[in-house]
Amino acid sequence: MQGNGKLGLGLIAGISLGGGLMFFLDPARGKQRRAVVRDQAKRTSRQLGRVAKSVDRSARDFAKGADQLTKRVFLWKRKALRLVA
Repeated sequence: MQGNGKLGLGLIAGISLGGGLMFFLDPARGKQRRAVVRDQAKRTSRQLGRVAKSVDRSARDFAKGADQLTKRVFLWKRKALRLVA
């Protein structure tokens, strides 16, 4: 039974690959389809770059805030210990 499953999966993969190749290599509209895919890939790449920069900036700002908060807590603790001592 498992051999048939692998055969079926391979058949489906082969049909899908063949259909995709026919879609993109079509002499009449293949060039246009490839151009659309290329443009979408470029757009997605630019968007991912912007998101990565934004996440980097946010992480940096968060780290700076955490550092400042830690410094304030220790400064406050030092002052409190001086008042108690």
